[in-house]
Amino acid sequence: MSLLLMMTGCTPAAPALLPASQEPAATIPPASHPWAGTEFIEKTFEWSHWQYDDVSWTWSARIPTALYEDYRSRPRPTTGDYAVYAADDGDHEILADLAATLQRIIDQLGIDEYERVHFIANFVQQLEYTTDMDTTGFDDYGRYPVETLVEDGGDCEDTAILLGKLMDAMGYDVVLVRLPEHMALGVREANKFVGTYYEYEGVKYFYLETTGEAGRIGMVPEEYKGQAAYIYDFSPRAIVTHTWSGQRVDATYQMLVTVTNHGAAELRDCTVRAGFDAGNEQMWNAVQSEPFSIASGESTDIALTLDIPNYPHTRLLVFVVHEGFAIDKSLSRWFDEEPVEEQS
Repeated sequence: MSLLLMMTGCTPAAPALLPASQEPAATIPPASHPWAGTEFIEKTFEWSHWQYDDVSWTWSARIPTALYEDYRSRPRPTTGDYAVYAADDGDHEILADLAATLQRIIDQLGIDEYERVHFIANFVQQLEYTTDMDTTGFDDYGRYPVETLVEDGGDCEDTAILLGKLMDAMGYDVVLVRLPEHMALGVREANKFVGTYYEYEGVKYFYLETTGEAGRIGMVPEEYKGQAAYIYDFSPRAIVTHTWSGQRVDATYQMLVTVTNHGAAELRDCTVRAGFDAGNEQMWNAVQSEPFSIASGESTDIALTLDIPNYPHTRLLVFVVHEGFAIDKSLSRWFDEEPVEEQS
């Protein structure tokens, strides 16, 4: 579940434009990796905490190469709900072992609840920050936690996903905080928490930076202060995207819409609604599918036929609807607009 919280005025990103008769290409992973042909990937991580200047701790993991390759080969869903990368439980044993190691050290040190959060965060904050463009060649490329561990880091989305799933496994109530150009974590209010928080479903979640070692509860970097945030919890749920293709047949437009559920729960009684943009949030010749359900990890195809209106300046609008709300949407280019050629 997600919610947009307005700290100050902010306009969320517009839906991606889809050509009228072409599905977007899937984001594929880089072609090769240095562990190909091995059975396990041996990793050792070292981290420290500011209260213990002369001490560092290590955690070692044997990550099955096949598990890493499985996550690495998965398409990256075109959704802003990055909790999709925490939905799979294939990494349960690895994160449970890390969680047990952190908990054992915390108990030995006798750290109070406030500093426990920072001690756990330090493990992730001290991973290397890398940009998606430098490591994958893509502008935006979310990573599953196993990928972030194997690759020794990632960008803000990757570290927020890893820390969020780790803390969730340790019993903390956390949410993803998605700002316009950044992502962090929100941790449920506890003793000594002060600073910036987001109220979500009646609970205060305090901002926690997951990149860099200076991140403390409630402290938002200067460049992100006052921005609106989408909030995503880690509850098992359906996370839906769609693609579509279509063509004109006489006076009709025939579409095939593919709806995919990337989440951890079944989606029931949803519909696809499509029509031609009439302006003022209205549609010409709108049609709606029969209700359908999609299991976790499954896709379904929905065929629709629309009558083409006698107005050349229009475009197709497509919505996946659940309980009266659009949970995914897309639009074509304007029908009377020529495609723009790429300039070399």
